[in-house]
Formats: sequence, C-alpha cells, structure tokens
Amino acid sequence: MKVELQELSRKLQASGAQNLPKIILINGNEALLIEEALDQLRSALQSMGFAERLKYQLEAGFDWSQLTGVGAAMSLFSERRLIEFRVPKSLGAPGTKALTEYCNNPPVDDLLVVIMPALDKRQRQAKWAKLVESTGWMVDCYDISAQQFPAWLKQRLQSRSLRIEGGVIELLCQQLEGNVLAAAQEIDKLQVLAENGAVTLQLVKDSLADQARFDVYALSDVCLAGDFARAVRIKNRLQSEGVEPVIVVWALVREIRTLAQLSAALQAGQNRAQLFQQLRIWRKREPLVNAALHRLSASQFAGLLQQAAQLDQTVKGQRAAVGSLWHQIEQLCAELCNVALVPKAS
Repeated sequence: MKVELQELSRKLQASGAQNLPKIILINGNEALLIEEALDQLRSALQSMGFAERLKYQLEAGFDWSQLTGVGAAMSLFSERRLIEFRVPKSLGAPGTKALTEYCNNPPVDDLLVVIMPALDKRQRQAKWAKLVESTGWMVDCYDISAQQFPAWLKQRLQSRSLRIEGGVIELLCQQLEGNVLAAAQEIDKLQVLAENGAVTLQLVKDSLADQARFDVYALSDVCLAGDFARAVRIKNRLQSEGVEPVIVVWALVREIRTLAQLSAALQAGQNRAQLFQQLRIWRKREPLVNAALHRLSASQFAGLLQQAAQLDQTVKGQRAAVGSLWHQIEQLCAELCNVALVPKAS
C-alpha cells in the first residue's frame, strides 16, 4: 500500500511489531526527506525488537544472491533484523528479479527497506513495483515545490516549538528556496539562537546567508509561470555561480520549442489532453504550461522560437554575439513572461 511520508511514524506505531510489512520501499530525490524517513523507521523498529541492522549498497557487479540469500541466513543473535538496501540509480533486470523473489518468499523475522531515487511513471507501472506496493509499503518522498515550501518551513519551525514573527517565512523562502537541507540546518540554528523560542525577523536577517539553490529547470518553470522578477533572480544566481550559458539556453529553447508546437496544434483544433500525453508533459507541470499558452499566442511563440534558435547558435559559437549573452538570456525570459524589458542605457 502507499503510505504518506508524514504518516509513516504513526503507521509504524499503529501496526506494531506483529503487523509490519515485510518490505518498505522509500523513493525520492531529496536526501534530507529520505534520511529523516529512515530515522523514523529505525527508531520505531528498535523499540519493536529489531536489534540487528544489515546494510547493502548496489554497486557495479553486485551479487544479487546477497539479497535473496540473506533471508535464509539466521540472525547471529536470533533477533529480528532490519535490512537496508540502497539503490543509487535503478534496479536493472537482475535487481527487479531478485526483489520479486524476495517479495514472493520473504523471511519471517526480517524487514527489507529499499531506498532509491524517485520512481517515474514507467517504473511505477512495472510488475515488480506493483508487487512491492501490494505486499508492502511504498513511501514517496516527493520534492518540496516552491508553492509548498512556505508551509513546509512553517510546519518545521512550529514542530520545534518556535514562535514566528511576521515576515520570517517570506524571508526564509527568499533566501533558501530550492535548498531543503540548508533550510533544515537554518531552522536548527534558529532553535539554538531564539530566546524563549521567539524567531524575530531581525534574528533571521542576522543568521541567514543567501543559500538559495536554483537550476536551469527552476528558471524554465518560473518563465512558464510568467514570474519575471523571480526569473531575473534565478538568472543572476546561475550567472554568479559560473553556469555555462549554453546549458541555460538549452533548457529555455527546449521549453519554447514544446510550447510553440503545442500552441500551433491547439490553434489547429487538436485535443489538448492528447497533445500533453504525446509530448510527455507531466501532470504536475500542466498548470505551468497552460499558463504560458494562455499568456502568449501561436504567432508569439513562433517568433520566440526563432529568437531562441538564434541565441542557441550564438552560445554554440555558430553566430556572432551581439552584446552580453546573459542579457540576451534575460531578454528571452522577459518575452516568455510577456514582459517588456527596458533597454539598457548605452
């Protein structure tokens, strides 16, 4: 069954030692959420008599008989065992076969915990994943989106019995957006610094360093949303961190090409849902894509595509540069956001 991350601890306690599943798969890309889920799990299991813990790491040439054979080996002290199995990338055919065999014949006193990156739609539909979900627990550690980040910060601060002054959440979001680990560390620091549990705006200002972490995908998303102010901030961060313009332009060109294709097809009367499926637009990104499609016309996207193609040629050295590449990237972002960029004074 699927178990929500925030319900994991309660679910473990409610199940008790006798009704635990034989396998739990924890998947996600945010290291902090994964490790905190594991901490909850280990703490609960230790109180239930799981005194022995075995750890395996999937590496090149891994012997999968270690997984299928571990159940046949009795615990050294005849105690219940927690078996942790980390998968850095994907299981592969041998791994899915071994995991299937394990699910079909699990050890009586062991609990296998598989930790791996977030499963995509294709993986979730695979037979091995459905078997894990039907025989054990599937825990999704979803990334915390920009929209969810303020609520996550507030909940975490309150869980530390901290009182929050107005403006604190907004400032934390501005400085830490996209970096969940840094945000967690900052909250731990504030817990120590806050007198009587009061987190004031001045305390946060004094404590914070600008640790926001953005990437080219975040830039694409805010441009789709039409948020030019955030787009400029992300662009400036990428520039200051020495990110190659060719990577940034690649991400923007890819989005514009898809949008131009979508807009032209919709104008021709094609079905929106079918187009989204054909172009593999994830459901969670549909609102962003729709926002861009409503903001700009098919002819505007065609012009944007031509401009993006020229910039792509420029960053690849196939076309002479006219002015700063980063300024041209900002111009492209502005037009994607449908914002008029004031020309720089000469």
